[in-house]
Amino acid sequence: MSKINQSFQKWQSGAVVPLHWLSAHGLSARDAAKQAQRGNLIRVGSGAYARPGDLVTWEGGVYGLQYGEEEAKLSFWPGGATALSLAGYSHYLILGRETLSLYGRPRVRLSKWFADTDWGVRLQVYRATLFDGGGERQFDTYIPPGRSFQIYVSSPEMAVLEWLYVTPDERLFDDDIVDTFGGLTNLRPRRLQRLLQACTSVRVKRIFLFLARHFKHGWYSRLDVSVLDLGTGKRQLVKGGILDKEYQITVPESFAHAV
Repeated sequence: MSKINQSFQKWQSGAVVPLHWLSAHGLSARDAAKQAQRGNLIRVGSGAYARPGDLVTWEGGVYGLQYGEEEAKLSFWPGGATALSLAGYSHYLILGRETLSLYGRPRVRLSKWFADTDWGVRLQVYRATLFDGGGERQFDTYIPPGRSFQIYVSSPEMAVLEWLYVTPDERLFDDDIVDTFGGLTNLRPRRLQRLLQACTSVRVKRIFLFLARHFKHGWYSRLDVSVLDLGTGKRQLVKGGILDKEYQITVPESFAHAV
């Protein structure tokens, strides 16, 4: 059996694979280039390949980005609003082009083959140190519909903190965030506690706790807020808003009953 046929037996449908995957399965970079010239492989940018006839989506591309990486040391992963949507927490239909929110470690460059490929989505890449040392990160696995490969995505507990972190102050109380947050009834308090204690953003922690209290989520009462570093002083999130005395942030008047 030829090397290309052997690799196809282990190559999962829809997955984009980097050169080190091919090398691990007996195909050198030169072999891959020759097979692509013959039409036996489809070149995806510079340094990755897909199988002919496969419907390749961004999930397959993320598989290629994450291949060979350990969960705790992932370079890039779908997070924020994207991860919440994949977990079934999105309350809004996607209008127009879907957005892929990709989060990554600071100072790590996104592979050129992924960045240069049109995945049919609007790509947003965030690099931020939201947790101490980046060590306290929590992921779930996601298997795309109709596929057998899996990718790592932010857990809902981490994703909501990531989403709040990249959302401008003037949008923190928009319907998409507020309505989605209201549906977060099944978050895991132990995971949340560890993430909140490792979170470096006072702003994120304050708005998260305010919204959790506002919606009276059952897991909120199981959080130990006393051990969290919530900083000092007032934070103006909404101009002309009302000050929440507990978390010292300004909120819209429509949230006055929660203040």
